[in-house]
Amino acid sequence: MIKIKKSFIVVQITLIVFLASNVFAGVDLAPFLKKGVGAKAIGMGGAFTSVADDPSAIYWNPAGLTKMQMYSISTMGAMGTSDKYPGLKEIIPTHQFFAATMPLANLTDIFGKAVFGIGYISSTMDGIQHTSSDGSPLGGTMSHTDSAYYLSMGYPVFTGYNSLSVGASLKYISYEFSGISESGSGMDFDAGVLYSMGTLNFGAMLTKGVEIDNDKAPMTTKFGVSNKFKIGNSFHILGAMDLIQRQEEPLITNIGAEFGIREPLMFDNFGINTISFRFGVEGYAIENRYDISSALNESVGYNCGLGIDLYVARTYLQLDIALLSGNMFEQSTKFSVNFYF
Repeated sequence: MIKIKKSFIVVQITLIVFLASNVFAGVDLAPFLKKGVGAKAIGMGGAFTSVADDPSAIYWNPAGLTKMQMYSISTMGAMGTSDKYPGLKEIIPTHQFFAATMPLANLTDIFGKAVFGIGYISSTMDGIQHTSSDGSPLGGTMSHTDSAYYLSMGYPVFTGYNSLSVGASLKYISYEFSGISESGSGMDFDAGVLYSMGTLNFGAMLTKGVEIDNDKAPMTTKFGVSNKFKIGNSFHILGAMDLIQRQEEPLITNIGAEFGIREPLMFDNFGINTISFRFGVEGYAIENRYDISSALNESVGYNCGLGIDLYVARTYLQLDIALLSGNMFEQSTKFSVNFYF
């Protein structure tokens, strides 16, 4: 009977976490990794496979790490609440990200301009009620925590007007339910490529899919294209689109745009490099395989964001914020700080 109750609780929590990930095609392992990281990328609707130009490249496309030939540290925080669904009002989800990158050329010439990175993602839901197999409250609450640890590298095959970079991430993924003896872990692997012709970029990434016990997350492939158009000397528009294919799910797309104002405020040792406004549509199904496209499109995300790039002496600071709507946890806000030195 205790085993049945535990299984029932796990099913309930899995459904909650699955709903919070904005994907309604089917429950799979590590759904928290579908939420995305980095307020810049999220503000652009997750259309970032071919952009990947900040430390969140560890997640979006490790080949993009080669764009950062400085030390960098990145952190992201997020919190949302669900007022839309009465049964989930007490549940508080959080989602954090941390990353650091290092150009290996600072240590040795053996790897050329390769860049090494580490990252950590944590997703927690607190305030989950203990219930029995018939749904009766047992008293008390528990929490569910997912974690992912990244070890990444990007390597430039050739550089110049036409450039090609490749990258890979090794991931250790775990989950744990407090209050009950439920936990698990497994390994996953990402491989990415990024090709640029001037301002036109093409990106692709393959995620193997984590395996924990007898369960396996779906293999995922992403293809992206982006271009940055300059308007005079002071403005730019960045447009990006990703196509995402997960096993046994319809093809979906993310579309994003950024409008930037260059150098609106400059002094000798301090200035604003760029102010950027971002918009995006995330997770729109463009085919009807498996008859779940309508359910997917009911949870499409409509995102927007703001970014400010600063420089102080020889260091650079990026401040980004993204606002999400259209998902279960409405009024969700994500903010990032990237520091380059």
